[in-house]
Amino acid sequence: MRKTRITLIGGGTAGHLNPLVAVGIELKLEAAKAGLPLEVSYMGTPGDFAESFSANDIKVIKIIGSKLRRYIDVENLFEGPKLIIGLIQSLWHLFWIMPDVVFSKGGSGAMAPVLAARFYRIPVFIHESDAVPSATSRVTGRFAKTIFISFEEVAARFAPAEQAKCELVGSPLRRTLFTDLSTKEKAKKLLGLDPKKPVMLVLGGSQGSHRINNLILASLPDILGSGIQVLHQTGAKLFEDVAGALGGLFSSIEEMEKAGYQAIDFFKGDMKDALVAADLIISRSGSSIFEFAAFGKPSILIPLPEAAQNHQLMNARAYEDAGACIVMEEDDITVPLFVEQVTTIMSSNERLEKLSENARRFAKPDAASKIAVKLLESVNGQS
Repeated sequence: MRKTRITLIGGGTAGHLNPLVAVGIELKLEAAKAGLPLEVSYMGTPGDFAESFSANDIKVIKIIGSKLRRYIDVENLFEGPKLIIGLIQSLWHLFWIMPDVVFSKGGSGAMAPVLAARFYRIPVFIHESDAVPSATSRVTGRFAKTIFISFEEVAARFAPAEQAKCELVGSPLRRTLFTDLSTKEKAKKLLGLDPKKPVMLVLGGSQGSHRINNLILASLPDILGSGIQVLHQTGAKLFEDVAGALGGLFSSIEEMEKAGYQAIDFFKGDMKDALVAADLIISRSGSSIFEFAAFGKPSILIPLPEAAQNHQLMNARAYEDAGACIVMEEDDITVPLFVEQVTTIMSSNERLEKLSENARRFAKPDAASKIAVKLLESVNGQS
């Protein structure tokens, strides 16, 4: 029996790559259940995620990425040549793989492979994580058989011809995120925190955020003084900056940990322990909000200010409309206002429970499985 071949496409950030790994895992599980020989490959700009694909027996094919921008930037001058090179690479690799289906998550590694797939008449499926479609999704959506979406609101923001293709599934999450979970008390202990005290988890994204880091550092005396512990992901590139600033707040690491503060550059295998341990999350508002929802975690979202479309603000507002979070826009935040918001929420069990309940109601933890089933069905002519 000929192997079914599916190629995953995309790149750029964890928000693009984590969902592709999740879908790849589900594809293999669904194919195994059906006794279907399957070969899954990945094409794009994987960055540090190449190991995640390889660890799940997904062949990695690297190409030059290009980015569509809707604003004036000198780097736009280089994107045309990069797109052409990426297209040539994609045409070459897809010719030898000739997958039955490609699934694109968008990002810097997506445009060229989707155009190459279109040239070969390979069926294209895409996923849009945000409440506003990206420039890449608007273009590639024209070629897609199905546009999987995370937010119901985004369908109306596609062109009329693409709106009927939209299918609400949520954002794909890896099933390993939900396996072998600790209790909240045990997770706090594993992370070196006091199991009896509340925890505020701060996530600035894999790259971190100067503005959020500075806000947290300025707020620390008041937040720690109110009995709240802080677990702070600084971002790998910004860890040294934060560590340097902490010298002005604490005389030693022992004093810092005794006060209830911990800084980490980037969560990897212990991310789920951090999510379990958290009583409140402070974060940007990318696709990670679907992780918060799946864990039923209250959150204060600080959207990344963007030059075009305000994707993160629209994501945050949609999540806030569901009653699952509080939104604070970066330009409006002051330290006293932030501290007041955090302490008010953390001091009300009723408020925390309501936010948690609404977050769980918003969650769609089976998105990766739904996408995998749809992709396999399309190959077997069942859809």
